[in-house]
Amino acid sequence: MSVRTVAVIQARMGSTRLPGKVLESIGDRSLLAWTVDGVRAIPGLATVVVATTTETRDDPLAEAAAALDVEVHRGPVQDVLTRCFEAVEPHRPDLVLRQTADNPFPDPSIAAHQVAALVDGELDYVGIAGWPIGIAAEVCRMDALSAAMREATAAADREHVTPFLYSHADRFRIGTLPRTAPVPVGSERWRYTVDTPADLELASALAARLGHGPPVSLDELEAIMAAEPALAGINAAVVQKPWQVAQAAEGR
Repeated sequence: MSVRTVAVIQARMGSTRLPGKVLESIGDRSLLAWTVDGVRAIPGLATVVVATTTETRDDPLAEAAAALDVEVHRGPVQDVLTRCFEAVEPHRPDLVLRQTADNPFPDPSIAAHQVAALVDGELDYVGIAGWPIGIAAEVCRMDALSAAMREATAAADREHVTPFLYSHADRFRIGTLPRTAPVPVGSERWRYTVDTPADLELASALAARLGHGPPVSLDELEAIMAAEPALAGINAAVVQKPWQVAQAAEGR
């Protein structure tokens, strides 16, 4: 049975550690453009929606997304659950794939395997556990997201979208996509999200070495990092925020 999958990319200009980062350029395009093009490359998507806020400072972001010929939805700043739900609901998805615009290197094949793992395993949610920050996505059933929309009351659940699902494992079927291939030594400390100036510096260095735009595979990134160990030092001192470990949410 075919399923209708809609992707939502959260984006805003008000990041606390690097304001305006989603419109910063790496290589020949913005972080937003890298993310949008990487998500668009995921096979089987019905559509992609950028979900930003109603704040005036997000006007340039909305204009940039529209220039990329992607649909834009604008909603609440802190209630990101409502913003994401309202972005995808008109498209009547069976599944929702969630990404954030500060992840310029999403691997389409990993996201596709996450979708397959959810469908084949009859799961409600498959997250990013086990994958480097900035590479994988979150996938959930629209029915599960609708339940969170109706029932989640905690501010953290509303702000970070999916905790209501994986904190209720007694109710929702939670799964993971295991990484079975060998990984480079030290790669567990490599991060590909952009949260700070140091992260942006690394992303720019990676873009220069890739020699092409999105989509990008994790194998390509890890090959570059392994070949030049000094690259890992660029953002090695960045402390990942706890919610980002679970959600990569700073690009919300």
